[in-house]
Amino acid sequence: MTQPAHATTAVHFDDGDIHTEAGTRIPAAEVRARRIAREAEGWRAFAAERTRMRPGTLTGKALGACAFSVHHGTQSLAVPSKLVGTSRHQAVLREVARDVGAPWEPLGLDVTADEIRVFYRGELVGEVQPKHAGWVRPLLPFGLVVRLTRVTGTSGGGYRLGCNVAFTGVGEALSRRADAASGMSGDCAPSTSSVDARSPLRLVVADEVRHEPAAVLTEVPVLPEREALTGGPEDIILWRTPEGEAHASVPHAVRHSPSGMEWGYGGSGPADLALSVLLALTDEPTANVLYHRFKHEVVTAIPEEGGVLRAADIRRWIERTQRYAC
Repeated sequence: MTQPAHATTAVHFDDGDIHTEAGTRIPAAEVRARRIAREAEGWRAFAAERTRMRPGTLTGKALGACAFSVHHGTQSLAVPSKLVGTSRHQAVLREVARDVGAPWEPLGLDVTADEIRVFYRGELVGEVQPKHAGWVRPLLPFGLVVRLTRVTGTSGGGYRLGCNVAFTGVGEALSRRADAASGMSGDCAPSTSSVDARSPLRLVVADEVRHEPAAVLTEVPVLPEREALTGGPEDIILWRTPEGEAHASVPHAVRHSPSGMEWGYGGSGPADLALSVLLALTDEPTANVLYHRFKHEVVTAIPEEGGVLRAADIRRWIERTQRYAC
């Protein structure tokens, strides 16, 4: 009896290729590309709840990761990125650049609630970008590995070296994480096991700090960078290098973050930025009392790309906060 054309045919694997009973052969490379595409879709949903990247930016990252993974022949999704804070580790990066065996070597990590520091053979080379740390941190226990891909730039002519990395095994780590959650059934199941990354109930990583834009931002608006052209000399300008490294127009008052200032989340880098801004515009005792509040109300909600904070707006914030302090 002839099998109906719409019937599902069985498949079997042979040296990585798929062969159907109808005689169709799907090459292993195409099978892998399709799987990576599905993993990229799952990663985008997972990361969307753990990053401040805009949806369009995140979609572009997922497509780029898919292309990167297929091009390099990875077995699971790999997400390429650049480290920040590399300007302080130029001597080490010069040594890495001379090591022909360095590409794709696993890197060491020092993971805290505030940052993920990255090491090459015991030497610090930079930090994971804050926009990636939120989704990287919960996948590390499930097999995600940070690997060196290349050192960028040249050591001559005054150029700074950068460090490109890839978060590898992302798709497999997502799968293991899902299996770990679903593997606990009945009364032993964790309360979050039925909530996936796309749920409005949002899974929050332990110790991860999340902030919604605070209402006080109406008093300290973050203006586009072009507004620096019309502002006063004391206005605070925040910008990033092409590598993503954060900079501010005030001296760095080092207290919590020797590696530099940051914004857009809660942590040691934003705490130092808050302190540095207030020290530039008020007296030291006032800055010491208010900088943690300034971090939570203002610095955590600054867009990733930075901008301009008017000195007058910050001084009004200081006055209002002191007036209504308990």
